[in-house]
Amino acid sequence: MRKNIFGKVLLSAALALLFIACTKDEETNREVAVLLPDAGIIDRWATDKANLETVLGKYNFSTTVYTAPETTEGALLQVEQLRKAIQDGAKYIVLTAIDYTKINESGLLAQHPDVKVVCHDRFVLDNPNIAYISSAATKYIGYMQAQFLLNHFHSSGASSMTIELLEGPDTDMNAKDYYEGAMELLKKYINSGELVVVSGKKEYSQVKAASWNIADGKKAMKDRLNSYSTGQRPDMVLAANDNLAQGAIEALSEAGFTDMPVITGQDNTAMAQSNIKSGKQAMTIDKNLEDMAYNTAMIINSLISGSPVQSSQSIPVGSVNIPVFYSMITLMTIDSY
Repeated sequence: MRKNIFGKVLLSAALALLFIACTKDEETNREVAVLLPDAGIIDRWATDKANLETVLGKYNFSTTVYTAPETTEGALLQVEQLRKAIQDGAKYIVLTAIDYTKINESGLLAQHPDVKVVCHDRFVLDNPNIAYISSAATKYIGYMQAQFLLNHFHSSGASSMTIELLEGPDTDMNAKDYYEGAMELLKKYINSGELVVVSGKKEYSQVKAASWNIADGKKAMKDRLNSYSTGQRPDMVLAANDNLAQGAIEALSEAGFTDMPVITGQDNTAMAQSNIKSGKQAMTIDKNLEDMAYNTAMIINSLISGSPVQSSQSIPVGSVNIPVFYSMITLMTIDSY
């Protein structure tokens, strides 16, 4: 009798230990590391941070957020943050790369194939070790900006107009996409001479800014204005985001212009909304950041639950097709506010 009781005690103890171990594993599996740029240059990252913390919290995930400045030093810091997150046991990571090349050079994702990485907004190029991408349709954003400018050109009745291009840095893979999407429409007009790039700067390598910083957008616009005669300015400016648009506005204002060109933008920042209302900026693109955060959290939940969601769209990387979920985007003008 005592033997049976002793056996039952051992069995109960073993089951208890197994339950504790399983519970611990489950808790560990619900830990998510989020790596984002800080809001020092682009305000929207504060919104992304808040949205992701809120939505991931609704899934009862334990979230650790790391932020770093969008600088060369910040890109290196982000690599170390990624290393720490992995060393601390994070198996699910939401990543918005400051410089995707530094992520690739670190080799961390290849070294830890068990870690599931979801790219939030920015795609890490040439890396097959990405589980999913949660973003907006980046090329289509550039396409929408270009179409807006072409609509203005066609409605003006002018036979030709001048245009300058301000694009983002090549550390952000999305920047090249914005450019390519826009050039799908603009290239034939530029080649035909209907749209004239007075500065002669047309290729992405010539029009990319050093960063998304307003100051770099201003520097780029000043550079373009050097190609114009005194008192002359471009009719239109393709600015990839609201910071570059603000930089263009500041450069034009300092050059003495009060009537602004038709200037595009992206991110629907408070600054852009003010510029649009005052007639300094013509439009911006709103990337529904709450929608993007929900997509990201939904993907993480599917990975943790072991039921990966299916997407009809993907981005090929070598022999791997990485599924992508796109958030809603909306063109905003003065009539939107």
